[in-house]
Amino acid sequence: METHTRSRIAPLVAVVAGALLPAALALGASAASWGTQAQATRGHQLFNNYCAQCHRPDLTGAAGPALIGKTFHDKWGGKPLSDLYTFEHEKMPAQNPGSVPPDQLWTITAYILQKNGYTMGSTELDDAAGSQVLRK
Repeated sequence: METHTRSRIAPLVAVVAGALLPAALALGASAASWGTQAQATRGHQLFNNYCAQCHRPDLTGAAGPALIGKTFHDKWGGKPLSDLYTFEHEKMPAQNPGSVPPDQLWTITAYILQKNGYTMGSTELDDAAGSQVLRK
């Protein structure tokens, strides 16, 4: 009797797991998104306008530090996104700190994250994203 019950439950478990897997994957993807591709694309132009003079168009650094690769990850990896945003807002651009409007600063941040290989998703970065910890 026990074998018969298991043989009836196993297909049911497989169906339920199959139905829940896409939802679980979608939740994981949305939790790990760092802005949208469109936001990062807009951020590229804004980065060139506000940041590239010191950080170079390829983000490798000049008068300012590199914003890509190991240098970026060593400084910001594992920290809340709000730490990066607050630094950008209070210290950048160096010649006029705090002059970039918040929505444009979030857009620039999405571009920097995209260039560092962070996953773009369906939600633009804004203040609500600040508590996310920077992990790929």
